[in-house]
Amino acid sequence: MTRSTRMLAALAALMTAGTSLDAQASGTVDLAGLFRYSQLDERAAAEPGVGFGGRLGIFMFPNVALEVTHALTTTADTPEARQSPLHLHLARHFRFNDGVAFILGAGWVRDRTNGIQPNGSLEADGVSAIAGLQMNFTRRLALRVDAVYDHLPVARYDAAGPEAANLHLQAGLSLRFPPPDRDRDGVLDRVDLCADTPVGATVNAQGCQPDADGDRVPDVADRCANTPAGTPVDASGCPLDSDGDGVLDTADRCANSPAGQPVDASGCPRDSDGDTVIDIADRCPNTPAGTPVDANGCPRDADGDNVPDNLDRCPNTPAGTPVNANGCPADEDGDGVLDNADRCSATPAGVRVDANGCPVPIDADGDGVRDIDDRCPNTPPGTRVDARGCQIVFEEGQRNIVLEGVNFETGRAVLTAESQAILDRVAESLVAAPEVNLEVQGHTDNTGSVANNTRISQARADAVRQYLISKGVAANRLTARGYGPTQPAASNTTPQGRAQNRRVELRRTN
Repeated sequence: MTRSTRMLAALAALMTAGTSLDAQASGTVDLAGLFRYSQLDERAAAEPGVGFGGRLGIFMFPNVALEVTHALTTTADTPEARQSPLHLHLARHFRFNDGVAFILGAGWVRDRTNGIQPNGSLEADGVSAIAGLQMNFTRRLALRVDAVYDHLPVARYDAAGPEAANLHLQAGLSLRFPPPDRDRDGVLDRVDLCADTPVGATVNAQGCQPDADGDRVPDVADRCANTPAGTPVDASGCPLDSDGDGVLDTADRCANSPAGQPVDASGCPRDSDGDTVIDIADRCPNTPAGTPVDANGCPRDADGDNVPDNLDRCPNTPAGTPVNANGCPADEDGDGVLDNADRCSATPAGVRVDANGCPVPIDADGDGVRDIDDRCPNTPPGTRVDARGCQIVFEEGQRNIVLEGVNFETGRAVLTAESQAILDRVAESLVAAPEVNLEVQGHTDNTGSVANNTRISQARADAVRQYLISKGVAANRLTARGYGPTQPAASNTTPQGRAQNRRVELRRTN
């Protein structure tokens, strides 16, 4: 492959490079006047030459122009040499922005040189390459500087060889005449269906910006690029939601909902509890279904007792009257006196009360302690009792008492029926006084052996202790001990004395 062929192949590849940022429309005509500086082959002229010329360019395709250039160059040789080549270039314009373009091209040259020795003149055909830089002042006016290299494979200036080469540097002003394309989108006005496309926008063959979903919003500005066909859209290409409630107009049954108002799936103001009062105005948003409500969405309460009318069994309760869950006047302690008149609102159930709801003083056992306070309500008449209504077991300062009337079957530790009745009252008093701890003491007379008397006294003390425990006295409060005949209360010489010595005592131990 010759040098000329390789040069043409490389430049042809450049002609097919991708489109620039701002394509020069096909049909544009470029006219230029230029100044040229030439360095001719040394066999044609020893001195460089200068001259003037012109260029006609026609853009056959966007950014690809067919250019014809002709110039006359005169050298300072004696005699002077005059060159007037005709160039035909296919030039590719690489536009970096609206202001600058780089140009590469290749083509044919017809070289004619006069005044050379020894032949006088020469005409030769060859290949030519061009590289240039163009700076635009306006859309029509530009300054262009080029370097042109000509290779003449058969220029026989002398016998030294068949090849010759010339180099030209040229600069000039270009005046462009583009075809009508008002929006500069590369689509001529005669076929442009969108003649006002913004500068720099990508367009299709009709001069319109791509609009894949056909909603008349160009893809470059379309934030919802897959809108279904026929859907009304806003300026950003998204389905319209005129009232901004998040429900598209196509599905919105209430298209004028106030801003910020919660809506349901149909775009209407939300009414979560279905009481016909929308949530934004509903002060009671969880009203049960079917409950009559007022303008605030709250259950109706005609008598103002905070019980909804549909649950109120007493719908005409006077204002301020406390009521129960049914809306009826309340009687919390069930004593028949309503709470708003009851001065003793915690009266125990079953207690007789007066008109104020307070217990009527009742003392069934006549011991001076009202039944409501009486811990021992069945004290026998005449029994001395304490503040709790229980029989006094120990007088103030007293440590020991004899359980009068507590007797046993002869020779045995079995309580008589009368003794049990006495112990019942003692047990009742002890249960009501849990702070008292006791020793149950058994005593006998001196009849019989000491060992036998001690045994029987212990058994009787144990019997009394167990009976008291069975009536509710805590076991850890009671101990039992039999003392036999060792602690007589009277003389054993008389029947009366021996009877006194056969006894059961309680001794306080704390």
